[in-house]
Amino acid sequence: MKYFLSIAASDNCGGAGIQKDLRVADELGYRGLSAITGITVQDDIKVDSIFPIPASVLLKQIKKNFSSYTISTVKIGVISSDENIIAIADYFKKTKFPNIVLDTVFAPSRGSKFVSKASVSLFKEKLLPLVKIITPNRHELALLSGIEINTIEEGIIAAKQISQQYGCCVYLKGGHFNDEVLKEILVQKDRTYIIEKQRIKYKNPHGTGCTFSSALSCFLGDKMEMKKACSKATLFVDGMYK
Repeated sequence: MKYFLSIAASDNCGGAGIQKDLRVADELGYRGLSAITGITVQDDIKVDSIFPIPASVLLKQIKKNFSSYTISTVKIGVISSDENIIAIADYFKKTKFPNIVLDTVFAPSRGSKFVSKASVSLFKEKLLPLVKIITPNRHELALLSGIEINTIEEGIIAAKQISQQYGCCVYLKGGHFNDEVLKEILVQKDRTYIIEKQRIKYKNPHGTGCTFSSALSCFLGDKMEMKKACSKATLFVDGMYK
């Protein structure tokens, strides 16, 4: 049995968050485990509110999963408090778990923000040096890098800056750009790859980011090479949503 751990928030409508992560893991042959960071009140359109789980409870969930199961891969999604950022970072700094995908979710498309702007600095300092890859969209990468991003070229500059500064790979998702052909960027050490595919308009895009990062985490858990894992994960999203 292969085990996947999602550290993220619960989505009461089931379209994203822990619920979507576990569904993806199951489809890709993993038993999904969870450590819930917060509880949301939302639907497919808007997040009304989020209630953080106490850091001590979150940490107990993470520790219990690792002590009971041989986990192959971890995906981190919404973290809903500074205390939870610190708890997660302190745990993985000690354990040095090598296979973490961090979905840098700071706010939903509509509704309540998950973290404050002040929390982003803590997020960068504590978490980015510990993970294998982050999967921001255009707005999230701009917030992380401090660079205004309107084009793929500007996105590449920002992704390289973050990768060099923190030592993680960066996969810039392309959904928030306006190019006819959807372009996504993987920055891996000193290499930059552009992954192109047909732009598909999803009927309901709620949870696409969670789907991508969870699929990527599972493919990396299968010891797939990074570029191939990213390419397969973005196609997996198309297959689930179109």
